[in-house]
Parts: sequence; C-alpha cells; structure tokens
Amino acid sequence: MKACDKMFSEEGSWFKGNLHSHTVNSDGRLTPAQSASYYREHGYSFLCLSEHDYYTDLREELDRDDFIILPGLEASTYLITSDDFSDVFDAETLNRGYCDMTFQELMAFRNKNFHFCLKKAHHIHGILGTKEMQKTADADAFTTNQLYPIRVYLNQWNGIAAAQTLSDNLKKKGCFTTYNHPVWSRVDIEDVNGLQGIWAIECYNYDTVNECAEGEDTVFFDTMLRHGTDISCFASDDNHNGGTFQDSFGGFVMVKSEKLDHESIVANLLKGNYYSSNGAVITQWGFRNGEIYVDCENAER
Repeated sequence: MKACDKMFSEEGSWFKGNLHSHTVNSDGRLTPAQSASYYREHGYSFLCLSEHDYYTDLREELDRDDFIILPGLEASTYLITSDDFSDVFDAETLNRGYCDMTFQELMAFRNKNFHFCLKKAHHIHGILGTKEMQKTADADAFTTNQLYPIRVYLNQWNGIAAAQTLSDNLKKKGCFTTYNHPVWSRVDIEDVNGLQGIWAIECYNYDTVNECAEGEDTVFFDTMLRHGTDISCFASDDNHNGGTFQDSFGGFVMVKSEKLDHESIVANLLKGNYYSSNGAVITQWGFRNGEIYVDCENAER
C-alpha cells in the first residue's frame, strides 16, 4: 500500500449500519418491519436482514429516503459427528461424506437424532453486491424468499475447502461474502486461514459477546492477516431480540458514502471507505511521515 495522508474519502456523509441481523423469518423475535423501524429510530441508516439459509429482499417494502435494507442471508455449513450414522444415512451418502438439507430438514433431523454432535460450523453471509456483481450472476442470482441448502459433513471435513466452497457459491449468486463469529462456531484457525475472496471477517459480534463471551474475534482476523490473507473486518449485532440479554446497537459499521442507496453503500464497503466500531467515533486515518495515525472523538482506547 502506498503512503497516503487520508484514507477516508473527503466527499460524502457518514452512514451507520448493521450487517448481521435476524427476524421472525429465521430465529429472531421482531418482524422485518419492526426491526427496520427499531434501528432507524436509533440512528441507523441501513440494515442487512441476514436470515439463516433464507434469502430475502425487502427493499421495496422497507426502504425509505433515510433508511435502506441490504438483501442477504447467513448461509451455513456444518460438521456433525457420531459413532454410527449407518442407521440414519444410506451407503452412498456415507461414502460421499456429506449431504445437503434445508434448514427445516436439519431441525427435524436434530429433533429425531440425539446421538450426534454438532462439532463445527461455517456461517458465511452472502450480501447482495453491486450492479456489476449482480449482472455477472445473471440467471444464478438469488430470488427473494429463496431457501439455501445447508451442506452437512459427516464425521470429517476439509474445513478450509468447505468454507471456500460456500463462499464461492454465494459469490456466483451475485453476493459479496463475510465470515461470521469463528470462535462461537468452534472452528480452528486452520479451517479459515487462507480463505480467498471473502470481503471481511466478523471481528466483533455483540450478540455472542453478551450471550457467552465469544464475540471478539480479532485474534482470527490478526492471524489471517499475518499469514497474508487479503481480508477486512466488520462489527455487528447478530441481533435476535429475544429479551434474555441485550443484542442490539452494540457493533456497527460507519460508511462514508456520497449517497444512501444500495450501490453506493456496498461500493464503499468493498473499497474500504468505512470503519467498524462498538462505540468509538473515527473521523480519519492514514499514513503520514512513515507512521499510521487515527483521528477519534472521545475514545479512551
């Protein structure tokens, strides 16, 4: 990277957003309209409704002049283990080592089979990309209210290959991708280190910070950078609004953008014209006289 005095653009305004949220369309407690209203009233300008393995596009219903929806989903791949799967899966599936299920089929399977262990998971966002990315996807692009199959691996997996396959397939459908909450997902660094073409890793997840103290994933982010992985980071809520603990308005991104519309917000995210935070305000950063500087407002650390 060449030296540059200022990294954030001079033009544009700051827009606050949450890239990871759930509603009644998966396992959240608010309707999409309630969630959008809730975040707009708290100063947010955009929200990604990232339902589990279920793509929605509610822009026509929920977009306003001062608030927009980013269509997307949180897609899954699981590693499950058991001493004996022979009474559950046929010989062909066992030999292949995986099967594809819908979210509903996986839940029904879990309710009927208590002898297996959910050992690891990859949760990867597919967020609708720029017009050019959508154009490239063409016929493979997501349609609204589309269920996405979950690949379930039996007893063993190549973790990095499983994650790469999921991300690549989402990108073919016109999305850019993120890797979500690796600590909560029980993956090892070997399962993610070296991933290619993923825009960002979720370095802060407010829900899992409060649920189980497993929401700070900066070690994964730092390790991937140290090994040469080209990846950015983002902070989010992963809100479900269940009421047991607070999971809204804790992690967010601030995007510097000329306009509040899908194309502008996504383009500025992808080119790095944003920052992630759980409270601190950053006004500018850059390189000056061989040193990195960060300008903040009222930040202790």
